[in-house]
Amino acid sequence: MGLQLLVEPLFGGALIGRGSWDGRLLITAAIAVLLPFILTYIVTSLNASWVTNRGNGNPPAAPYAVPVLGNTSQFAYDTEGFITRTLRRFGSVPFRLKVGLETMYYIPYGEPVQAMFKHARDLSMKPIIIVAMRDQFGMKPADVAVYERDGSGDMAKPLEGWEHMDPAHRVFYHQHHDLNAHLSGVALGALMARFKANYTSQLATTDQAGEHWTELPDLYSFLRDHMFRASCGALLGERLFELCPDFSRDFWEFDKHLITYLRRTPRWMAPRAYAARDRVLASMKKWYTHARSQLDYRDPTLAGVEYEPVWGARLMRARAEKFDKAGFSLDGCVSMDLGFVWAGTANVIPATLWVLLNVLLSENLTGRVMAEVEECLDEATGLFDVAALCGKPLLNGLYLESLRYCAATTSARNPVVDNFKLCGWSIPRDALMMSIVWFGAHDPNFWNAGRILPSGKPEHPVDTYWAERFLEYPDDPASGPVRKPNHALYTSSSSDIRPEKTAQDDKTAKPISHTAALQGHFYPYGGGSRICPGRHLAKQELLVAVAVMMREFEIELLDPVSARRARPDMRVFPTGAMGPDRKLPIRIRRRTR
Repeated sequence: MGLQLLVEPLFGGALIGRGSWDGRLLITAAIAVLLPFILTYIVTSLNASWVTNRGNGNPPAAPYAVPVLGNTSQFAYDTEGFITRTLRRFGSVPFRLKVGLETMYYIPYGEPVQAMFKHARDLSMKPIIIVAMRDQFGMKPADVAVYERDGSGDMAKPLEGWEHMDPAHRVFYHQHHDLNAHLSGVALGALMARFKANYTSQLATTDQAGEHWTELPDLYSFLRDHMFRASCGALLGERLFELCPDFSRDFWEFDKHLITYLRRTPRWMAPRAYAARDRVLASMKKWYTHARSQLDYRDPTLAGVEYEPVWGARLMRARAEKFDKAGFSLDGCVSMDLGFVWAGTANVIPATLWVLLNVLLSENLTGRVMAEVEECLDEATGLFDVAALCGKPLLNGLYLESLRYCAATTSARNPVVDNFKLCGWSIPRDALMMSIVWFGAHDPNFWNAGRILPSGKPEHPVDTYWAERFLEYPDDPASGPVRKPNHALYTSSSSDIRPEKTAQDDKTAKPISHTAALQGHFYPYGGGSRICPGRHLAKQELLVAVAVMMREFEIELLDPVSARRARPDMRVFPTGAMGPDRKLPIRIRRRTR
């Protein structure tokens, strides 16, 4: 009878009301079809509750209704909604997901993800790197095998049992080491100098904007194309776009289909997606072949040279040498460098858009940003002092809020020891553990959302961009990113209108990003010793891009109402930082000086 009550609303009571045998047969058939799914969900729900209450052993499994496939459909096609609901069920308890024929472990934000980041020696990133190389960047099986043969870890000291491995074949260690070495210090300074010069020159000479107002169909496309060319030119050298003039167009078409590759959608079901990847890989291969034919990366005269036009940055020559010694084919090298280009551009550019858009939406914010920007300009060279930009409170706050607002990056690890312990739970060796920063970054119980309005709603909800969320003002006890326990700080009446902040206020503000509490909710670059080595480059590129764009042009949004409604494009969740879900038409002209 209980099952009948569940099914009747779905099939309409009319048939039953007539006493129709056909209606009863339909109900019986529906029950027979739905019964396995209902029973599966009941059993898995009861088991999840029992394991959670037990509090130890293997973490509980998220309930599911479809035998064999488990959580596959929910995770693949409703990732954000599914994880939100499951986190609500389990709280801070890690839980298992059955996706396809694999079991994954989801690590919630807060204490669990901090514990995962702290145990670097017992964890590896090998499986997720292999998945990305194989599924995202089209690496062929023979080259994937080079990765799979390396179990020595990414630390200077090999893991136990791998001490005698040929050092040249320690792929993960060399990649980790080279990226950290070449994306910091003098090398980072050289990269940023090249990016600044490229970007400033491109905007100064573009024919898309002159002294008179010109309408453009999309702010994001304008920003994206110029930032991408400047960044790729700094990394891969000035020959890339000469050899491959369509590289930018093909790259962003490829980027649009990342979720298709990660779902392992068959090629015959998504021919345009795979054709886009084929084109961008072919362009990378053309550049790589040209570089090898023109200049030997081992040339001793290049020692200490941070940039030359064939290979570009010194890092690219170092990578080519390590790839050859490890035994990768030319196609394998191309897949890895496509992955590197994607990691270096496809997240920072969308994040830059959200800063620029929200500045343009506010006259008050525009004036305050311009005040900070002008203080960082070197009048002698016409270029911005990057260190000065990175020291400005408001610009820092805008950068941090952009990452909180749009980033859905995934941090993943797997244990290299038996029965790895995480917050009292046991995770088996080689199991994939993952955590998506989006959920901690959008926890309404954690983040400061400003005053509580008379309507009872927060002034700046976590699903909106608030420029001052990460800023702590000495004369404002309600400021700062984390909501304070004294709720009286946030209460207000209709007459309690606080004045907008000024450029003078910003001079005294302090951007907050590195407290212990914040790290468990805000980890767009991952965490621990394997935190993203490109984070400093990303921050500097973002701030330079905003500063140069704001100083070079006057920009007005043609449809500010639609622009205010723009939100991250959840269709690409959770592949990283997300661009806007709509076009942002503008008019633009050069500033007169």
